[in-house]
Amino acid sequence: MNRLIQYGSTDAIPYYNCSWKPTAEWWDNGVQRPWLGYPITIFGVFIELLYIPIIWIIFKTKLIRHTCYKIIVLLAVTDMCATACSCIITGILLIQGAVFCVYPTFIYIIGGIALCTWCGACAITLSLFLNRIVSIGLRDYADALEKPMAYISMVLCVLYMFYISFFTTPACFNSLIMAWPSDPLSEKEPSEEASNYYRNSSQAWNNWIFITTMVFLFTIYCALVNKLARGQNSKASRAIFIQCCIICFFNSCTAIFYNVLAFITPSPAILVFGQLCWSINHGCPALIYVTMNDTIRREFKKLIFRVSTTKVEEGTSSAGVKTTTMPSRI
Repeated sequence: MNRLIQYGSTDAIPYYNCSWKPTAEWWDNGVQRPWLGYPITIFGVFIELLYIPIIWIIFKTKLIRHTCYKIIVLLAVTDMCATACSCIITGILLIQGAVFCVYPTFIYIIGGIALCTWCGACAITLSLFLNRIVSIGLRDYADALEKPMAYISMVLCVLYMFYISFFTTPACFNSLIMAWPSDPLSEKEPSEEASNYYRNSSQAWNNWIFITTMVFLFTIYCALVNKLARGQNSKASRAIFIQCCIICFFNSCTAIFYNVLAFITPSPAILVFGQLCWSINHGCPALIYVTMNDTIRREFKKLIFRVSTTKVEEGTSSAGVKTTTMPSRI
């Protein structure tokens, strides 16, 4: 984004000049893909609408008093912005068969937002798991550590998103490969100078560090929950394991896909899979919240379906063993 501010327009940025070919010819470089665009657009709209009552429920039920739910709200807002990019805007561009040079300024700005929300969601997710580990593993010190750690991590995550948005190379949509690579494919002749100008090392490091750290924290978290449940095969423990698998899968696949995309263009099937993983990654937390979080599920049924359910104490399993639910992505 700093380059756009510095040069004043997208065409003035080095290696982003699309003026050497008319817009009508740039449209010929894209491929219309309504079979993919319409489903992810509809999915995106559904997820955006789903997040609204979830956030409202968190405030209504006073869950926001808990430090972990403060981070959850930040993550939900970030995921809503990311879903607008990964599903709604991407879906419309796929339907049209657009490429970067069709809407250079718009795609440049949205690419920066998409990248910063992806990296931000990664950082916020890790801070949530760290918050839960401290809450469970250091219960004697949790009261003193949780709140300051939560506020510090939230501030750092926001600053990190600002850095990614303004000081790194944005992603640029291309319907031909159904993805957002850093290369706008706007140059008449590819060059090593242009490739270096497009390279985004921050995104690559973010993805690898995120995958490694997430697996490490998930392993610790699941071990702590299992120890807390004293080995019982409780409903809460199973729910946490399922959530771990879902989150690890879509996050890891998206991160690996875009790191690989920086070097090679995979097969069409892999490209579709990568786009779906990115779209689902920011949407599945909302689905997890309304299906696996007792409080949110209960209030959601009352709000949407007018169904009254028996109140179950948050954080207890059906076996009566005190456990800790994993609100990080629930």
